[in-house]
Amino acid sequence: MTRLLKEPTLPAGFEALEPYVEVWARDDFQSRFEARFTSDMDAIREFYDQMQPRADDALRFLESLPLGALPPEAERLFKLLMALAHVAVSVERHGQPGPKGVGWPTTLRVTQGSFPP
Repeated sequence: MTRLLKEPTLPAGFEALEPYVEVWARDDFQSRFEARFTSDMDAIREFYDQMQPRADDALRFLESLPLGALPPEAERLFKLLMALAHVAVSVERHGQPGPKGVGWPTTLRVTQGSFPP
């Protein structure tokens, strides 16, 4: 039986982050915001603990590529870095998915961000 090879989800060397792509590699700010607010702290902390030590390597890798023409696997890695910025607030500041006193769903809706353009 022939097995079809799947397109790489993340660049070589970042395979350990694979389990986080589906939840955290979101296309825009609002989607990342929603993922953070609807995840429990255990899931947020797990992603943070795996992604944070790889952030510098990921940045170095991405800086070697043209930002406007990232291959799909590099774009997913970029989106994981963007998600790290979101969850870092929960882990380092709030100790919970969102600020104290702010419930979900919230009325905040970000409709335009810097990426994608």
